[in-house]
Amino acid sequence: MDSMPSLYRTSHFGVYFLGKVQDINLGGISTRDPDIQLIDRIEEAQLDGKLNMIQKDEEKRMMSVSKYGIKVTDTQKLEVFQRHPLHTVAQIVYYEDSFFKNNIALKIGSVGRNVFDCYVFQCQGEDQAQSICQCVKDVFETVTGRIP
Repeated sequence: MDSMPSLYRTSHFGVYFLGKVQDINLGGISTRDPDIQLIDRIEEAQLDGKLNMIQKDEEKRMMSVSKYGIKVTDTQKLEVFQRHPLHTVAQIVYYEDSFFKNNIALKIGSVGRNVFDCYVFQCQGEDQAQSICQCVKDVFETVTGRIP
């Protein structure tokens, strides 16, 4: 692992953008795990045709994670498609879908709101998906002072 603190580092990952699920409301009382609820909503959107199930070459993206948040660009980093400031990232979930593809779901929202948008990315493998989640976790912990 790089000895440079995650606060001063930007990590880049080549992923495929599968789509966005808007206005997800996971509020209310439920005994189900929030990660499972989010994955269920994503799979419902895929079955309804609102979200791609498999990657498309034209949706290849570069995801950059830094203390500023998550930025999604084209592979040459010339065109910015998405910017998610760190304080808007409510949750990141890694899961393997029914096609055995490794995906991450990025739940984006504002404090005090029960409605979120979810951005779904297909990763190159389990290791990459776990690395992205760990990278986001490390940045959060560093920014919030939870790392000594």
